[in-house]
Amino acid sequence: MSDITYFTKVQNMVERWINDMGFKVRSEVDVENYRVDLALSELEMVVEIDGPSHRKIKPEGNLVTKESAKISKRDRILLEYYPNGVFHIPVDIEEEVFKKVFLDLLEDING
Repeated sequence: MSDITYFTKVQNMVERWINDMGFKVRSEVDVENYRVDLALSELEMVVEIDGPSHRKIKPEGNLVTKESAKISKRDRILLEYYPNGVFHIPVDIEEEVFKKVFLDLLEDING
């Protein structure tokens, strides 16, 4: 199986998890010169599925916000459009872990 096919399967799976929680999500959304994996416009955030070569990602993922110590140029631009954050998750995240962390993030966003 090619990397592209694998990532597409994971992306579809994460999209389904988000939909199952009642949120609308769009795949492969262009933002300036970049393409995000999953955009959640109503929540003003994106989910990026990162393979092992991207960066060191905690098993439960990393949320990048405007307050984060290190922000890549790409994430800085995405935050202009999606100010609640860029949620980077590892490609091998488990459904239970994703849903728990995602709901915790939403709780933090909604205060």
